[in-house]
Amino acid sequence: MSNSLSIDLAKLLEDSEGYDVNIIVGEEPNVEEFKAHSLILSSRLTYFKSVLSSRWARVENGITIFNKPNISPSVFKVLLRYIYTGVISTENNEVSFVDIVIASDELQFIKVYQRFEYYLIENESNWKQKDIVTVLQHDHLTSLYNIAIKLACKNPEVIFKSEDFFRMKEAHLINLLKCDDLELDEIEIWEYVIQWGIENTTSILDDDLTKWTLENFTDLKNTLSNCIPHIRFFQMSPGDYAKVRDQFKDILPDGLDGEITQYFSNPNFKPSVNTLPLRKHSFDSIIINSKDAGIIASWIDRRKTPYYFTNIPFKLKLIYRASRDGFKIKKFHEKCDNKGPTLVVIKACDSRHIVGGYNPLNWCRVNVDDRNSLLSNDFDHRCKTSNSFIFSLTNRTIPILSRVSSKEEAIFWCRNKGP
Repeated sequence: MSNSLSIDLAKLLEDSEGYDVNIIVGEEPNVEEFKAHSLILSSRLTYFKSVLSSRWARVENGITIFNKPNISPSVFKVLLRYIYTGVISTENNEVSFVDIVIASDELQFIKVYQRFEYYLIENESNWKQKDIVTVLQHDHLTSLYNIAIKLACKNPEVIFKSEDFFRMKEAHLINLLKCDDLELDEIEIWEYVIQWGIENTTSILDDDLTKWTLENFTDLKNTLSNCIPHIRFFQMSPGDYAKVRDQFKDILPDGLDGEITQYFSNPNFKPSVNTLPLRKHSFDSIIINSKDAGIIASWIDRRKTPYYFTNIPFKLKLIYRASRDGFKIKKFHEKCDNKGPTLVVIKACDSRHIVGGYNPLNWCRVNVDDRNSLLSNDFDHRCKTSNSFIFSLTNRTIPILSRVSSKEEAIFWCRNKGP
């Protein structure tokens, strides 16, 4: 479209001269009316050619009135301007590329849809949290939906802590629960599912379980009947499962409790119920997830905002796991000494307490003549650094960071002790 023609049509849209269509867009309280011209709309989009002559539109005083409640006015304004001018502006911060894709799909605006879909596929690292939440509600957008699922699995709290979580359709929640790489402890997944169930059970008016009736538990069981089969109970710790059983035994599948009790007492026990595979996290840790790793990496770089896991500028490699390599001090030093900067993460048995620390130097258990170490005795060294820190992720909503205050004795080397 030539520049002069584009300018003329933009003026026609703004002035509304000779308009014969009034499009009412959005839902209360966010509703806006757009005046347009049927000839331009119909010639540019077959969608409008169809709907403006159908029962979906009505004519009053020669003006065709059409309602479009499922598109926001701000998004429709961008697309309407493109219909007239061939120019699409994305400077409006209220409108995301995902919003444009969904609206153009609704309007069967193939050219715009393909353009912005391609951009989102090629630039998934630029997706915002709101984009992930939005796309997960549109599983027919297959390519984008698959990306949204992948991003949600890496940062599941984006979904579970969003304002839209309780309004998520059951089918979309189940699609998420089916993912083997959903990076949350199973007990946390269970708790989010329970919250969703409570919010979607009309008979439950109070979160206090002690005030519930048998009917409340029965109704919750019915609400979650399709979700519970996707919970990996066998992946919970004995302590976590005991909490689930104590609070919600009435909604658990028949026979599950006995099977899990035997499994915990005998790891070689083969359950008769169908067991789901263990969730496999893309980040090689059974204590922290990729979101935690992004937070810790930002602390290492003294960055104010957390990294996305895919954008961490250095490689995190697992070199020692006590449950796999042994808990002896000797094993720790064999695996971790002289490896450069290391991150230590510890989870207390049968609890959610997660603590750790960052050593920007080396670990060592032998005497080393190093200018950064202050020799204490033949066995111990205190090493100087201002970049070490310790942390707690017990409450992932409010993680605790504590940087070293005395840099002269920040790191302690001892052959008879671990980190």
